[in-house]
Amino acid sequence: MLEYYSVNLRKEINDIEKVNKFDYDYSKVYFLSDINYEFDNGKGDEKLVFAFDCSNLLNKKNKIFNKIKHINKKVKKEIGTSFRVIVFNSSEEYKKDVVDLIRAIKIVLLKSKFDKYEYIYDVACDYLDNEFICKNICDFKNDKCFAKRDFNCTCGCCRHFKHFFSNKLVQCEYLIDKHCSAKCLPCKMFTCDEIIKRKNIKYRFKDIFLLDKFFNPIQKVVILMNCFNTKETILKSLMMFG
Repeated sequence: MLEYYSVNLRKEINDIEKVNKFDYDYSKVYFLSDINYEFDNGKGDEKLVFAFDCSNLLNKKNKIFNKIKHINKKVKKEIGTSFRVIVFNSSEEYKKDVVDLIRAIKIVLLKSKFDKYEYIYDVACDYLDNEFICKNICDFKNDKCFAKRDFNCTCGCCRHFKHFFSNKLVQCEYLIDKHCSAKCLPCKMFTCDEIIKRKNIKYRFKDIFLLDKFFNPIQKVVILMNCFNTKETILKSLMMFG
């Protein structure tokens, strides 16, 4: 089974569109898998098409990613404001992995380092927001999460010590109308001890493919150490250690 995708090179995360079959007969096809299908890998002026094989993808995902990471400069110059992808042997089982790899291609093709980091950051935040909402992880009822049902706390984990030497907890200043206004990735990655113990849910870098593959160890520490900070502040630090 073949799937076809069109991807824009803007920073927005709603960027991948599954499309009907497009004509690739006169396109230059850049293969990211070991299997080289019989394409007319011609010399036409059509947009360059990336292709990879999805069968047994869990065992090949890192290998395909390494090829993506080393897409050469000549190929990058041929890309305009969008690119196209063909996925062979696709299945529902590997849907998330396919999206991860397509987004990895986009990150490599984005010209600005800041744009790359901001895109990775936004994708990770969006993924975690969906996880917590769809799985109802904190299970809020009457503004109280399941871990604090018996306490007079209506802000869940969104509180911190007033200052470095204080033992008084205050609500996070970025919690506005019950929503985070800071888009703080490290806070979104956090799960309390009760969630880990009762639901066995904990988010690590290895669980978020793009974070794990594109950020170095120091940048990962930067993320972990920046709870209760704004997206802009965290991105500035990531740029510094990139």
